[in-house]
Amino acid sequence: MTRQRGFTLMEVLIAMALLSLLMLALGSTLYSAAQTEERVDARVQSAEDLRLAARFLQEALSQASLRPVRQGNERLRPFFSGQEQAVEWVGVMPARYGLGGRHFMRLALERDVNGQGRLVLRYAPWSDEPGGIDWARAPWQALAQPVTGLSIRYRHPLSGEWVGDWAAAGRRARIPSAVALDIRGPQPPWPLLIVPMRAPLASDTDARSEGFGP
Repeated sequence: MTRQRGFTLMEVLIAMALLSLLMLALGSTLYSAAQTEERVDARVQSAEDLRLAARFLQEALSQASLRPVRQGNERLRPFFSGQEQAVEWVGVMPARYGLGGRHFMRLALERDVNGQGRLVLRYAPWSDEPGGIDWARAPWQALAQPVTGLSIRYRHPLSGEWVGDWAAAGRRARIPSAVALDIRGPQPPWPLLIVPMRAPLASDTDARSEGFGP
């Protein structure tokens, strides 16, 4: 009669230990691969968000309207206000964003309830006499976050000088010839965005290319 020999308890324990080590190594590899894929996806998404936001700003800000409006008791003048961390203008919202047409717009650094900074675009429907726009109640869209710093500068179309407060540049120049946006904090980092101002001749008959070139 042939005697059948099986595995000893020690051999079974060793095999189980080796199998556990193999499964642990395999699990760690799969987890690392999943984390790497998530990081790559997040970076690709951030780069795509940057591309879309930069393109939107190029379209909306570059064609700031020169059409004069009356603000309170002031005389008719273009709706444009530029400070170091906020800029307000009248622009044309691209139709593909579901809005389309002329809007009052405000781009600024704002903070959420947790104190985290973000680049926010607020917009309100066009009106010949805007009066006081309640920007706090206006619809908004975050274009970038987190944002740790924002610096906006404006190029004077006559002197070529870059200034941080457009009101201080004098009213002889109605809008700057270019706007530079330095946005710090988002990942991947945003490059310095310089937007030439080109008033749309179709809607602003008093626009002159020699005064608003790059």
